Amino acid sequence: MRQGLTKQQIIKQAAQQIEETGLHNLTLAALAQRLHIKTPSLYNHINNLTDLRNGLSCYGLSMLTEQLIQSALGKSQDDALFAIAGTYIAFAKEHPNLYDAIIHVPDPTDPDLHQIAERLLNFLFKILEGYPLSEEDRVHAVRGLRSIVHGFASLQLHQGFNMKNDQDESLKWILSAYLAGLKLNLSNKS
Repeated sequence: MRQGLTKQQIIKQAAQQIEETGLHNLTLAALAQRLHIKTPSLYNHINNLTDLRNGLSCYGLSMLTEQLIQSALGKSQDDALFAIAGTYIAFAKEHPNLYDAIIHVPDPTDPDLHQIAERLLNFLFKILEGYPLSEEDRVHAVRGLRSIVHGFASLQLHQGFNMKNDQDESLKWILSAYLAGLKLNLSNKS
């Protein structure tokens, strides 16, 4: 075993490996070769490939969460949500295979993943405090936002937008419609 090797270093190397070769090509043998160790040495730090993929999901979601938080600093309400959406989509474009690891979590009940997801949700709920939403409505609003940005990012990654219109303008239009609908929903509940 290489001296001083940690689980976090293994996960970072695995993240680099999947960015180069794709999540579906991740193997413990290839990762061990990349780390210049024997495959059995990996088991000193990880249980199996599922454990490694959970670690990658946590790593990617943590990176994404940090970027989303940074993008919204000093912003509120609509400006913050536009910044968050743009950052989310940019992350998916810049790290498509790591994004894939976030979406395809082997064990969604993983406590580390749950902790990171809670941090992200609390951050998004904090942004939504600027709108007069009930707790239940905030859940719906977060799900709606995630559906929009994930769908948009996924379609972009798979060249699903082949029309000549500017994609950034399309995103602004969709988010504006979402926010208008959110505000309309609020006024109808009054």
